[in-house]
Amino acid sequence: MAYIVWKDSFDIGVPEMDYQHKLFVSYINELHKSIQFGYSKLNVVITLKKLADYIEVHFVEEEKLLISINYPMLEVQIKQHAYFISELASMKNTYMSKTQTANNMLIFMKDWFLHHITTEDIKYAEFI
Repeated sequence: MAYIVWKDSFDIGVPEMDYQHKLFVSYINELHKSIQFGYSKLNVVITLKKLADYIEVHFVEEEKLLISINYPMLEVQIKQHAYFISELASMKNTYMSKTQTANNMLIFMKDWFLHHITTEDIKYAEFI
């Protein structure tokens, strides 16, 4: 079973961003599967890297969109994106040194992501 099941209520109404958000959820679910089935630490790290690489691409695309519409809360979004990237990198490093559990990473990603799209991203969707 998927760790995060996409709900229509997660859609913000911007088709390209909704697509990218769904893709991000699929990466989180892939990470969950790697952990759930006891895949090797290397497999988990590879999945984390794919997720981190993808989220950086998504954030760049989202920020370009926000710049193009002169979104007044752009700086807030940029700071939140930077925070997520920083936390993800830190978690990956502590996971590698065995002080961070994979489940803690999943909980953080799920909570941050769902909160972000339902409270922050919805604001720019309404602005558009």
